[in-house]
This record gives sequence, structure tokens and C-alpha cells, in this order.
Amino acid sequence: MQMFRRSLLRAGAGLALAAVTLTGPKLAFAEDKIRIAALSFGESGEYMKAWSTEIQNHPAVKSGEVEITVFDGKYDPLTQANQIDTAITQEFNAIIMSPFDLEASAPPIEKAAEAKIPLIVSALKTKSTKYTASIIVNDTEGGRIIAEELAKRLPNGGNVVLMEGPIGQSAQIERRAGIDAGLAKFTNLKLIEDKTGNWSRAEGQALMENWLLAHPGQINGVLAENDEMALGAIEAMKSAGIDLKTVPVLAIDGIPDAKRAVKKGEMAVSLYKYARAEGQGAVDLALRAIKGESYKPQSEIWGSLMEWKGGTEKDYVVPWLVLDSGNVEKYM
Repeated sequence: MQMFRRSLLRAGAGLALAAVTLTGPKLAFAEDKIRIAALSFGESGEYMKAWSTEIQNHPAVKSGEVEITVFDGKYDPLTQANQIDTAITQEFNAIIMSPFDLEASAPPIEKAAEAKIPLIVSALKTKSTKYTASIIVNDTEGGRIIAEELAKRLPNGGNVVLMEGPIGQSAQIERRAGIDAGLAKFTNLKLIEDKTGNWSRAEGQALMENWLLAHPGQINGVLAENDEMALGAIEAMKSAGIDLKTVPVLAIDGIPDAKRAVKKGEMAVSLYKYARAEGQGAVDLALRAIKGESYKPQSEIWGSLMEWKGGTEKDYVVPWLVLDSGNVEKYM
């Protein structure tokens, strides 16, 4: 009889678990910790490391309410696709994804939608429309801003070189479009070289070394679609004995090394891409998707930098900030 009673209790518990699991987006018990998978496109890059750190510093993570697992995409769309499969299989409550590739990210994102797991796109875009929400800067605007800032520093015009991100990534596509649009306004600026440096400081240095040999004394300005490549270019220019105050270098991201370079006068501008907004904002949007309209955002970015709007917008745009010698110390 006791064995029969225990069997009934086990069966009842199993039915209760099934019922609870079916009622919400993969949240089995109210007392369980919420598990969120954070898919970084590549932890070897300084910006993505900052993004992951900001996610893990979200108040809900610090309090123990949320558990974050960071997945390193290693700059590989197939790795990211496999990581989404893992997040689905392991029944994470939500996924935050920084897609490495605009096109290749779409099918795995659609898999998450089919599995009814909320997915927040952060930092980079996807072709898919099946995500829950996104929180990203306007990269086209970022490209336009650095092109126009360069023009201010070269009023008499000159020859410009451009270092691009991995071809096909949304940031590369959109930043290039913005740079092209910005440079088009200034006919005295001539783009003489452009090539991908794959977001890499080492590749940026190698590119700049080659360009300095190919165009001795003829490069007047440097644009880079991220800070890492720009910092590599600066090393090459210093080794070649170039006065960095006469050949402005402008880039995007606002990573710590770039801020230091701006402060020292080695970099003219770093356009600040706010990792806290893209990272912690994504956590709040994931929690809103899990908990519903009663959820109140916990990151300090809401109100001070961006409007929450009930957490119901499809796409949130993070504003840019131009860091130069006049203001960089405030953001160190």
C-alpha cells in the first residue's frame, strides 16, 4: 500500500511539473533562479568582453535572481547556431544574442522563436524579424559621425584610409554605409585604401604598415570601424615616426585603451558605444518578456539614457557619444 501511495505521489508531482512548465516561457517554478544564455559573438574582442561584464553586473544578476551563462561565439556563425541549440535543449528561460553574422544568424533565431524562448538581439543586427526585442546603436549614424568628425579636422581635405570589420557583419555593413555617406559630403576627402581588419588590433597594425609603405607621406587621416583596429594603426604610425596630431585617427566603441589614447592625444575621436546599455538593457528586456507587464527595469540606463516605454518596443536605439580630448576624462 505504501509503495502504491508513493507511486501516486510521484505521478501527481510529474503532472504538476508538466502543468507548470507549459504555462510560462520555460520557467518551471517561481522560486527557481531565472537562467539566461548570453551569446557573445567573440570574447577575444574588448567590446564584447565589456558587454558580457555589464550583463553579469546587472542588479538582478547581482541579487541572485538571475543566473547568466556566457557563450563565446568565437567569431563563428556555426558556433553561435550550435549555442542556440544548446540553450533550447537546456531550456534556458531567455537568450540574449549578439549575432556575428547578419544573414547566418536568422535561422537559429527562428529556432528559438519556434521553441518559444524569448530572444533579445543586442549590439549587432540580424536579418531575422523573429526576435522578441533588440537594443542596439544606429551603426549607420556612427559611421556618418566619424566621417564628419574627420572632415572637421581636415578642413583642407586629404587622403583617407579605412579599416573595416568582418565583411557581412551588420556593424561592418552599416558603419561603412554611414562612412560613405559622410565622406560624400566632402569632395576634398579622398578614400585611397579600404580593407577589413576583422576587428583585430594586430590586423589593423599590419594594414597600416602596408599602407604607409604604399603611400609614404600621403595619408592624411585614418578611419576605423572599431577601436581595436585603430589602436593597431596607431602603433604602426608611432613606429614610422608619424606625428599623430597631424594625422587624425578616428574610430568607434570607446573601449578603455581607446579612451586612454584619446586622452594622450594619439586618437582624435572614439565614438562611445555604451556596453552597459546594450548589455544590461537586454537583460531587462529579457526579464520583461519572462515576467510580463508588471516587471520594472532595474538597470540605471533607463530614464537616465533611454526611455523604457513599458518594455514593449520591438527595437530600442542606444545613443552615441563622441569622445574627444575635451570630454574623455569624464568617461574614463
